[in-house]
Amino acid sequence: MEYVLTAVLHVSCLLGLTANLIIVAANAMKWKRLKSHQTCDKILISLAISRGLYFFEIIILNSIFQFLPWLMKSNIQISIINFLCLFIFYSSLWIATILCVFYCVRIVTYNYKLFVFLKSRISTMVPWLIQVSLLISLISSLAFVWYGYDFHKQFALINSTGNMTDFSEGIMETWFWIFAVGYFPPFIIFCVANFLLIHFLLMHTRRMRSNVSHNQSPNLESHFSALKSMSLFLLLQILFLTCTSLSMSVIKTFILFLTGCQFVLLVSSVVLQYWVHDLNVTKDNICMELVGSSAHNLKLY
Repeated sequence: MEYVLTAVLHVSCLLGLTANLIIVAANAMKWKRLKSHQTCDKILISLAISRGLYFFEIIILNSIFQFLPWLMKSNIQISIINFLCLFIFYSSLWIATILCVFYCVRIVTYNYKLFVFLKSRISTMVPWLIQVSLLISLISSLAFVWYGYDFHKQFALINSTGNMTDFSEGIMETWFWIFAVGYFPPFIIFCVANFLLIHFLLMHTRRMRSNVSHNQSPNLESHFSALKSMSLFLLLQILFLTCTSLSMSVIKTFILFLTGCQFVLLVSSVVLQYWVHDLNVTKDNICMELVGSSAHNLKLY
């Protein structure tokens, strides 16, 4: 069974790596054709690169465990591997959060001062947000460097007593809590941005459906499509983090949940391009509706 799960894990990672490389290549061709990139495209490329690196890192790490386990006996190598794993993971999670926040700010039309401020500056803030997210990911990953450095000493001490089961469970539990501290803030922001966007689109579609002239509008269909995409993206993110958390907290089913989270991330990577397209269409439609409404009010005035 373990060999089957390992094979599925490698296939899922290879497909996920391919999907993200396609996203990067498609946006590179778009940049070559248009000689410019929209802000959402820059975030999408950053997310695809980070996720592609994550899939590649899982393939390399699992191969080391399978074929070169002696490499994991050095505390320095363990520290480096832990740091790279967490840094790439946290970076992809933060960039996905930035992408969601970007569309939330651009689409939602609440009149709160914070939204008005962010809406006018979000495009210029994105590069800084990505840099800050990388810095936060770097700091969050340093905990694993310290823990990985101390791991070898604990391993040598406990191995002499033969009580490896309790030690392994303790290691996984500590890994889980270090991991949770790093992923909790971006996950909360991600969920809040998603819920705000979903709530706004639900209210907006209800208002459009109450208007007879908009009942069969193509804009309404695009809003429904965006709602489905947002809900699916949120569900996949929750499933991914759940599987990742379980893979770190339950040692006996580590490979099972690790395979599950890679498969979920693969589906999320495939859906990502359609999700961005739906939100871009919705954003443009809402902008046109606002412009049309303003022009109508000026005529009445």
